[in-house]
Amino acid sequence: MAEKEPQQKRKKQSVISDFVYSTKFQKLFSDHWHNRIDIKTDNFEIISKPFRVCRISNFICSEELMDEIKNELLDVRIRRNCIDLYQFEQTEDLVSIDREILNLLYETFQTDLTEWMERNTNIRLSKKISMSSSCYYDTDYLLCHDDNMGDRKIAFVLYLSKDWTEDDGGALDLFDIDENNLPRNVVKSLIPEYNSLVFFEVLENSYHQVAEITSPDKSRWSINGWFHGPLRPRVWRPRTEILSNYIDPIPERVDLDYWISECYLFPKIIKQIQQDVETSSYTFLSHYLKDEIYETLQTDVTSDAIVWKKVGPADIRNYEVADEETLPDLLKQFYNMFKSVTMFQLLKDYTELDLIVSEDEITKPRMQIELQRWTSGSYTLICDKLLDNEPYTYVNDDKSYSNRAYSSETEEAQENLSNNSNDDEDKNNTISECNTPLSSTDQKELDENDLLQKIVQSKCARTVSKNLLMPSPLKLKSSSPQKPKYRDTDESDVSDIADYLSDPVECSDLEEEPGVLDVIIQFNTSHLGDDHTIDYVNPKEQDDLGCSPKDSRASCVKLKVKIKTTVRRTFSIVYWV
Repeated sequence: MAEKEPQQKRKKQSVISDFVYSTKFQKLFSDHWHNRIDIKTDNFEIISKPFRVCRISNFICSEELMDEIKNELLDVRIRRNCIDLYQFEQTEDLVSIDREILNLLYETFQTDLTEWMERNTNIRLSKKISMSSSCYYDTDYLLCHDDNMGDRKIAFVLYLSKDWTEDDGGALDLFDIDENNLPRNVVKSLIPEYNSLVFFEVLENSYHQVAEITSPDKSRWSINGWFHGPLRPRVWRPRTEILSNYIDPIPERVDLDYWISECYLFPKIIKQIQQDVETSSYTFLSHYLKDEIYETLQTDVTSDAIVWKKVGPADIRNYEVADEETLPDLLKQFYNMFKSVTMFQLLKDYTELDLIVSEDEITKPRMQIELQRWTSGSYTLICDKLLDNEPYTYVNDDKSYSNRAYSSETEEAQENLSNNSNDDEDKNNTISECNTPLSSTDQKELDENDLLQKIVQSKCARTVSKNLLMPSPLKLKSSSPQKPKYRDTDESDVSDIADYLSDPVECSDLEEEPGVLDVIIQFNTSHLGDDHTIDYVNPKEQDDLGCSPKDSRASCVKLKVKIKTTVRRTFSIVYWV
């Protein structure tokens, strides 16, 4: 009977290992998949929580075929993709690639494997699939997302890299959810296993990520994509807004001379800073704190007495914040200094923002402050928010309510740069003169003029302070419900990598909101090299990494963290006008 089968049919089935098609294996899979029972054998695993995931080992039938797949991929055009959510390389959709083995693999997934999936998972599928190849190098990542957009039904990954270990990073991390159905913590990590197929149903809680690659010598290759099915209306669950603890300025004066290097209190230098801010919307102030104060604070921020709490949700941010009540005495005084009306006044002088309460109380500035701890894997993302008084579509108990538009607002991202100058001349121009006593008014005048350019432009090895004036946040609106977007693979020469999260909301009207001033002061960064920096990217400019102003997820400042093993503490203070 086998000899009478069409040659192409036998060839397709020979791509996937025979045991996958066996009745015994399919029954074992179905029983555990539908009953949500965990199982792990030598070549098969099902994980029931936080959502159902299956891993089939030795999926491709032979080592020779695996080698042919990898060899053909070496000749396929690849592009670098980089926004705040992800950073890695990817091919175009394999449907458009004219390579014998890759075509065979694609056809097998589109026919035999689609039928297998539909029969054994009871998920309705079409003959449409998306398939591309991805490669992650050192420090590449794909942060928390759910894949839930368009008509995607089942996500899959076929791993191609040998001898991958936990120490290499790049695990497929699975997130649980909190009481608001938002991603919380990584509860399961799957190490990429050579020649294994991992797949899961795309759901509203299928939150996962590719952890940062930590091996400088290895690359994480895979073939990945989605099985598609009947299109269903996209519904949104209402998200709980991240509450901000806004603080009014404390009406008491503090002695800034105790904390701040004297040069930054000179009138002429204050004026120069203001001009810098007006021109560039930010200024970098190196050695902002007095050396002895900085050294003491640097010790205090590592105190074991400080209680840290992780903040989320994970599809927006992931770092730790210190409990203010547990701070050591000097650190708490430093904390309170930023709440004082004296500091508000100085920042007003630096920026000309209305940071002082007006007599008629029309202007009521306020602020929020955090001591943050950033480690490997920490990040913040540009995110969508539900605007006040805006309608939305949401789901509850499998029923959707309201078909009105969902609106979004960009979150102001903080620029936490750890600048380490490679210019020897810049390193030699550190402003140690800031703490030099001044003997007379004439000498002070001379020092001011001499320091203006050095101070404002200097980027020394020890990055201490970064003051950032952000443009008014943008309010993004969608005037009408948007149909779910997806590309038919037959019409696209690249896969829809830019849409890893849920369907994006279209940008239309821009509305101004009150001004915002971000003040960042960093600790424990002097020893960091280029591999441990935080990158600042202006997404309004087209760059070599694929960022485009048309990208709705890249419509404001992006924060990309590349911290491997170090621990960094940051004061993040946001002033609102």
